[in-house]
Amino acid sequence: MNFEIILAGQRFANPLVLASGTFSYGLRYTHVIDRVGAIVTKGITVSGRAGNPPPRIWDTAETVVNSVGLENVGLERFSQEILPSLRFSTPVYVNLAGVTTDDFAMMLDSLGKEERVSGFELNLSCPNVKEGGQSIGQSASSVAEVTSVCRKLTAKPLWVKLTSNFCDVRETAVSAAEAGADAVVLLNTLSALLIDAGQRHPFLGAGSGGLSGPAIKPYVLYVVREVSKVIDTPIIASGGVVSGLDVIQYLLAGASLVQVGSVNLQDPEACLRILAEIEKWLNERDLKTLADLIGKLED
Repeated sequence: MNFEIILAGQRFANPLVLASGTFSYGLRYTHVIDRVGAIVTKGITVSGRAGNPPPRIWDTAETVVNSVGLENVGLERFSQEILPSLRFSTPVYVNLAGVTTDDFAMMLDSLGKEERVSGFELNLSCPNVKEGGQSIGQSASSVAEVTSVCRKLTAKPLWVKLTSNFCDVRETAVSAAEAGADAVVLLNTLSALLIDAGQRHPFLGAGSGGLSGPAIKPYVLYVVREVSKVIDTPIIASGGVVSGLDVIQYLLAGASLVQVGSVNLQDPEACLRILAEIEKWLNERDLKTLADLIGKLED
């Protein structure tokens, strides 16, 4: 059975991608990382960040709301300490979270020649920071500017992770595609607010957060399908995957790869189960090639 996916000239053993922020830097659970198509690192900024004040996480079986705030070690420590410590052959994509275009350019200049880095994911969508993140991704012109500058600085695959918070993601996806993105990632978390009624203030330390988990999957499926109608650039789906069937549905909707996120926080070995479920689904239908399902949703 062939699970292989080819995207931007790169081979992925299967369509599963460990989403940024859900598997840290890739230093643990390497037996899982070895089995997936790719891993996206925790978001990296030019300087280290302490992140947002606690509490940072609220979760149920169907939803997770987080406000981590891009806590990370920063570019220098990531390059000198983290990258040399990675002990697996799975493609590594680095999530870059700049505040300005110059930030993205600086990080690409520093990491672009690192052999261990297979490609980059531009974080133009995080809702948990005051600058950068979704404030860039809400503007088609800003998406185009950052993507274009980064495209000129690297020949490695470039993914652009987009938001749908208070913007038309079809427009920003077109901008990313026309500026040279090898794929667009749909979507980052949705803006969310939790309220402590007794104290009459937001529950999360930073106020608002980002909603993820199974509850958002129907929405992201819709977005993937709609965006696939306006761009030919490959789409990477991200939102609420907990089963093999979820992955199949995203492929049918038009995604080429599928990021697995929140479920990793509950079960770091979830992808092993998901791969087994995909294989079972294909066997039951006597299907041999997973790539043949991409975009085959019938009207």
